[in-house]
Amino acid sequence: MSIYNLEYFFNPKRIAVIGADDKPGTIGYTVFRNLIGEGYRGIVYPVNSKYDSVQGVEAYKSLSDISKDIDLAIISKDCDSNIIDTLEECGQKGVKGVVLFCPDFRTKVKEAMQLEEKIEEIHRRYGFRLLGPNTLGFIRPGLNINASLFRRKLNKGTIALIAQSATLSVALLDRAADKNIGFSYFVSLGSDIDIDCADLIDFFGVDPSTRAIVIYMQSIKNGRKFMTSARSFAFSKPIVIVKSGKFVESLEIALTHSGLLAGEDKVYDAAFKRAGAVRVDETLDMFYITETLSKQRRPRGKRLAIITNAGAPAITAVDSLLKLGGELAVFSEDTTKELEGNVPTRYIRNPLDLVSDATPSDYEKALRIVLKDRNVDAVLVMLTPSLGVSPEQTAETIAKITKENPYKPVLTNWMGAELVNAGREILNRYGIPTFVTPEQAVRTFMYMYRYDFNLKLLLETPQTILQDVQFQTNKAEEILEKAVNEGRPILTFFEASEILNAYGIPVILTRKADTIDELKKAISEIGYPIVLKIDTPKIIHKFKKGGVILDVRDELEAVEGFKWLKKIAEQHGDSTASVIIQPMVITYGYEIAVGAKKDPTFGAVVLFGTGGNLLEALEDYSIGLPPLNQTLARRLMEETKIYRYLTKYPYYEDVLKRLEETVVRFSYLISDFPQIKEFDINPLFITDSEIFALDCSIILDKRAPKKKAIVKGEFCPPHLSICPYPVHLYKEVELKDGTKAIVRPVKAEDETLIANLLGRCTERTISLRFFQRAIDLRHENLVKFCQVDYDRNLAFVCVVKNGEGEKIIGDVRLSRDPDGVDADMAILVEDEYQGKGVGKALCSYAIEVAKDLGVKRIWMDILRINTYMLGLAERLGFTRHHVEEDSVKVLLNLDNSS
Repeated sequence: MSIYNLEYFFNPKRIAVIGADDKPGTIGYTVFRNLIGEGYRGIVYPVNSKYDSVQGVEAYKSLSDISKDIDLAIISKDCDSNIIDTLEECGQKGVKGVVLFCPDFRTKVKEAMQLEEKIEEIHRRYGFRLLGPNTLGFIRPGLNINASLFRRKLNKGTIALIAQSATLSVALLDRAADKNIGFSYFVSLGSDIDIDCADLIDFFGVDPSTRAIVIYMQSIKNGRKFMTSARSFAFSKPIVIVKSGKFVESLEIALTHSGLLAGEDKVYDAAFKRAGAVRVDETLDMFYITETLSKQRRPRGKRLAIITNAGAPAITAVDSLLKLGGELAVFSEDTTKELEGNVPTRYIRNPLDLVSDATPSDYEKALRIVLKDRNVDAVLVMLTPSLGVSPEQTAETIAKITKENPYKPVLTNWMGAELVNAGREILNRYGIPTFVTPEQAVRTFMYMYRYDFNLKLLLETPQTILQDVQFQTNKAEEILEKAVNEGRPILTFFEASEILNAYGIPVILTRKADTIDELKKAISEIGYPIVLKIDTPKIIHKFKKGGVILDVRDELEAVEGFKWLKKIAEQHGDSTASVIIQPMVITYGYEIAVGAKKDPTFGAVVLFGTGGNLLEALEDYSIGLPPLNQTLARRLMEETKIYRYLTKYPYYEDVLKRLEETVVRFSYLISDFPQIKEFDINPLFITDSEIFALDCSIILDKRAPKKKAIVKGEFCPPHLSICPYPVHLYKEVELKDGTKAIVRPVKAEDETLIANLLGRCTERTISLRFFQRAIDLRHENLVKFCQVDYDRNLAFVCVVKNGEGEKIIGDVRLSRDPDGVDADMAILVEDEYQGKGVGKALCSYAIEVAKDLGVKRIWMDILRINTYMLGLAERLGFTRHHVEEDSVKVLLNLDNSS
């Protein structure tokens, strides 16, 4: 449902508290007292059949006795079978939202799962929004709405806090109240039958009073929905997440290394990175990082400079920094020279240790000089209350310099308690993040860096490394479909090898043999030394990926090994199993692991790391969410020690580029086939000149569809949480002058072509499209034109040939709202091609696709002077909805269009 009716839910004019009570300590008493005691300006109706009044307010016997419409109903009575009747009454009354407390719902309620299903059925039938059961409720301090069981008043602020745990929420809010942390909203999700994290991200993402979103998370039900929402607002508002349950074991037993290692927590980490969110380890950290991000710019790197008047705390800060993967900034020669003679220290180095009684002037000189250094990404200023030090005056000085130099973050650590509290208050007043310990300050800096790094990853423009590559998709599909039809969950080595070959991933020369004669013939083609192993699903199931492998160097060993392997197969019920013969790899090189697993929350994920027998022992691997382009593949690889080690050697440069391409090819393969549950390539062997797979295995998902298919009305395949490029939405068109053109979805690699399109347009054309005379062509803005979430936005370009390359001559965009019902459309056609049918071709196709996706209404804002566009809109079936002084808003109702 997304944001449907949430405005009524969080900004209700009339609230009914069903079960409102006079007895202190009850849910009905607490929530009603909270609502009427904090200055809420709406109307609150107590509903209780046992009382004439509740807490001095006239009560109603039932919800239906209230003559006015009710926006929000809060059910505060016991959660038993009667709750169904109460929900039915809410639905019949037409309430927009319901809060259902029911603490410890699944523990205290008999047959809780069945009751939960009935609750969900009623909510869906009537369409009201539902928070709970097992929720603490919600608070909106800005409107003095406390529809919760939390009894303290929260300060108004700019942080929206979402929590899945009702019990932990009380502790979080209590601590936040003590720390004077302000909130725009607090919401406790409970069982999230209806309202979930993704809905609230969408709602808070456009809420002007919210500057940052903080989530305490236990799990996500719908990974794709979460990723779409989070990615939509990652650039505009920080999303900070604490995720509990890091070490929860999977309920299913994985059969491959990739399936075993791609555990739940690693997948969540990968998802948060891809969404542009930042994950923190401790609950208190989420408030520190959110507050800091709202006060300071993000650091552009992880190089920290430290200025202090005490050496020991600075060493603690350095230890924390290096442990978390940060870097101690190295001062430039200019900085070193300028510091010499200007600061009271003998050694000019980082940390910059001033004398113990350093004056505000000493700190001022040091900070001004260090902030100018291009080798410094952020500065941590530390102070201990030594004799002669002035915490307050130093704080005033630091605040002044920071305000004058806003382009690099400055964090502070005033160590101590009573002696430095006044200084901390000054820093807080000026918006300078201040921390009690060095570790807290350094952790916050690194979280800020990781957040910026994740956003940069979203902004990077990939190279086109697989342009016009055609995979043998049909061949791979035939192999998978054959195994599915035969009821085999595990493919043979040869089947897995053929699928890899179909996607251009080479596999080592391999033969198979069922008899001694076939063995000898295969050996004559391959030569000694060789490796023998069994290719049988039952052996794979028992030993993982074959498991029974022999190294052979002469004919006697080969024959004896062949007989022994056949005997092993027979003992496991596979008497017809073939023996696989491969050349033994004696070339110097490295073993890499590439794999995939289907996660129950986020769908398919890709693994990359150190391969061979040491994969599980070293645990040097990283996880990514497909689809992967060239940039994402490289970032996935850069997270591993093996890749960083190999980049030190120039003679591996070319093969590492091909390894990058191999990972992208593998990502395409995994994206193409929902039938694959696990895929293991271990090892993928690389030398300084070649790459090839030595072993591979595929496990199929019994619940997946039997064949690959594009579902009408869907961009995104069901096994992915991020939509791949919709290559099937290409359309050939002919312009009025006979020019052949292609209408296709925009892609990340189009940044240069989009920049050229905008650069060729006249000022008038730009004004008519963007309602301003010029458009910023910097990378940070251009990339947002090209890297779109196809699950939410439709963006098509019209392309014509331009010599050996191509040229974009027009662009149309449809931005869907989170509910997918309404969309805003805008179009741009370069001047040279206006009047040739480009606009009509783009708009018509966008409307056609939007209708398939379930969009009901398309809106356009058109300047009144843009008579051509007004005429085109009319020809496309748009009608004028309302006219303003300078623009006309037009509407196309797709429900009524043919």
